[in-house]
Amino acid sequence: MDPVRWKIEDHTRAKHRVLRSYLDAWIPIMGYQSKKAYQPDGPPRLLLVDGFAGPGTYLDGEPGSPLIMLDALLSHASLEKLGDVIFLYLFIEQDPRRVAALKEEIAKLEVPANVKIHVEPGRFEDRFSELIAKIKGNGKSLVPTFAFIDPFGYSSASMSLTGSFLDFPRSEALFFLPLSFVHRFVGRAGQEATLNSLFDGDRWREAIPLSGDDRKSFLMELFEEVLSSQGQVKHVASFRLNTNDGNDYRLVFATQHEKGLDQMKRAMWKVDPISGISYSAKMNSGQEMLFSLDPDTGPLLAELKRAFGSRWFTVTEATEVTRPTPFVSDSHLKRLTLAPAEKVGVLEVKRKDGQRAGTFGDDVRMRFL
Repeated sequence: MDPVRWKIEDHTRAKHRVLRSYLDAWIPIMGYQSKKAYQPDGPPRLLLVDGFAGPGTYLDGEPGSPLIMLDALLSHASLEKLGDVIFLYLFIEQDPRRVAALKEEIAKLEVPANVKIHVEPGRFEDRFSELIAKIKGNGKSLVPTFAFIDPFGYSSASMSLTGSFLDFPRSEALFFLPLSFVHRFVGRAGQEATLNSLFDGDRWREAIPLSGDDRKSFLMELFEEVLSSQGQVKHVASFRLNTNDGNDYRLVFATQHEKGLDQMKRAMWKVDPISGISYSAKMNSGQEMLFSLDPDTGPLLAELKRAFGSRWFTVTEATEVTRPTPFVSDSHLKRLTLAPAEKVGVLEVKRKDGQRAGTFGDDVRMRFL
């Protein structure tokens, strides 16, 4: 029998830090936006879902994802100002012992009246799909939602369910994908139904004759491609957790909005480093780039030079080149890439009279020398 609690692993700490970093930004942004929007059915509401909630804490007492998601709100500086926003938390857990343990942990918290917490026993695929079917059956839309989908392994992650959820506007999801394990079980008898569910079809079979990094790259790209085709998803970004155990773990983020993508990338750059663990993502060129508190934007400069050569371009065009990279357009593109390039004389910039050097408005034109 599986234990109720277990020892936390390094990769779990790593993904929890990303989760917390993103929610620290998501909560006030979505909270204030919801207050401005017209709400025909009462006060503004936001939904946060943990599809595989667990018992709430680990063996050493360290908080699990449900408590991290709650604390992101309860300790947030904006909590009082968002008192007229209803925050709905839905925690789904299959093991009844863990359900009881999670409820005990939640009972210890001081929760304001505008925070509603529901712990739902059962399988994520069943409970969440029932909720979505009920909402669609009533002809209504899901409130703005963030879902953390972190299954124990990969066998419970259904792409079709994800697509149904992401078909609602203003919905986002952060997935944990243990890529090493998916790679290992491709081609192994008895895994077909699980892999069909994960990849929403059987194209994963094309990975069977591949091996090593080629197989992992194919599976990762396929997962991103299929996820991009789900619901109203417009942007997908994946990040690698580099840990000491040698396994390949990925966090994959899906959103409908550019602002959500930029905010997730900002969250990755702000994550506190853990000894022995790093985070990385790939550039368009295939170069693996590490996130750090002191970013090296050299790869972004090289990407811009490849894209534009010596022709004139605008900030808007440079932003489009930056978007699929791990960098963000405001601080990384303008302040840490374009401004230094202009200063050392490798970037020629044309501005209107009176505009300061080092500023990059929409009407600025530039080219590499």
